[in-house]
Amino acid sequence: MKNPLFYKKIVPLDNVKHRELRMARKGNVFPFARGANLVPAVIDEFGAAMAHLPIAFLPGAKQPAAVFVLGLEPGNNLFLEGDDSWAGRYVPAYLRRYPFIVGDVKGGEALLCIDEADEGVSRKDGERLFTDGGEAGPAVTQARDLCANYKRSADRTDAFCATLQTLGLFSSVTLNAQTPGRGNMVVHGLFTIDEAAVDRLGADDVKLLHEKRFLKPIFQHLASMGAITKLADRNAERLKASAA
Repeated sequence: MKNPLFYKKIVPLDNVKHRELRMARKGNVFPFARGANLVPAVIDEFGAAMAHLPIAFLPGAKQPAAVFVLGLEPGNNLFLEGDDSWAGRYVPAYLRRYPFIVGDVKGGEALLCIDEADEGVSRKDGERLFTDGGEAGPAVTQARDLCANYKRSADRTDAFCATLQTLGLFSSVTLNAQTPGRGNMVVHGLFTIDEAAVDRLGADDVKLLHEKRFLKPIFQHLASMGAITKLADRNAERLKASAA
């Protein structure tokens, strides 16, 4: 299977093999996301993120997937400073959990895994993942909780997107942002929820969305579209700084 975005060498975290491993990267620095203008999103973070990051949907083989829009063109993340620190008010959970991830085991319990290829882990610098006795340190405990919560939310997000697709609520969209010096910049190839299609839903469909607790994330997504202007503002600030 293709590795998830950013991950290169996923292996189960092991308190023997990784006994000396340390987390060297600071918590608010994300160099691995430098070239990402889209990152996955889960519905449990829509509310916290909607004022700061546009939420859209990326077409997929089975159904669209929720994403945060971080830039106006591929390879351009407007939320990372020159030192790779995060400049925004909300950091997507997908970034915060890296290099950890939950790995599913058929017929067994899910395992906490790590990307061994991550340059942010080291055997020399940073906070140790395990004690000398093999007990999980704070970094591992926090990662386990974050990844477990993310996995549950990701599963619910998949169900959310599948339901919206079944109800015909997605429509293709071109996101527009007016930027100084470069005119109208657009992001192609994404979906949004069609507000008019939501208005046309029958009572049974609205009841279904209510029972699944999917109405709130629909409206949170729609509200997040106002954050497109913040992308344009960030782009203008970058251009101004580079010209100075």
